Amino acid sequence: MSYDTDHVQNAGGTPERITGIHTFTDLVNNVALAALYTNIRSKGTATGPELVDEAAVSKKTVYDYLSTLASAGLITDIGEENGATTYAAEDFELTLTVRDVAVSITPSLVAVLSHRDEYPVIDRVLEEHGLLTFALAHDLVMDHHEGEVTIRQIGDLTGLSSGMTYDLVDAIYAIRDFGESASSPETYTPSTVDSKQHNGDETEE
Repeated sequence: MSYDTDHVQNAGGTPERITGIHTFTDLVNNVALAALYTNIRSKGTATGPELVDEAAVSKKTVYDYLSTLASAGLITDIGEENGATTYAAEDFELTLTVRDVAVSITPSLVAVLSHRDEYPVIDRVLEEHGLLTFALAHDLVMDHHEGEVTIRQIGDLTGLSSGMTYDLVDAIYAIRDFGESASSPETYTPSTVDSKQHNGDETEE
């Protein structure tokens, strides 16, 4: 039996216990924590020793983070392998709504955020424009990959500068392994756009 209320969906007679809500938001700010969760999720399952070998933080920090993620229900102990605990990542969606505008933190978004150290533009967007704009830009880049929006439209819809838009598109394309984004600035300078529009050619990549 399950039922929905104003705040809880798919509740049953004994709903799951969710604790450590701050851990969900820490996934946005803590690169190492985000990377650990993402690593487990991408592997399907992983043991502590495997994660320690691949982590950029100390063994103690890895096990502290595993405990934190497990306490929050974000990973689950599914048994042992060669005497080591094996973990699996749980999917989740944390949605925050303010003034009718909602932004969701999901594993897909966390996977991109886990690369903040490699791509400074991610930090720049978050610091200068906030999580909502970053999440919107992320989704628009996914749409760009599907050919549904142009890079110029991404900048217009998010309020990001041209340079920041190009850099973010390139970063997300690299993280997602989409290949070349065809977003070089020389292709999209204002003069180039104006020239195309003047000549009746408004095609953009």
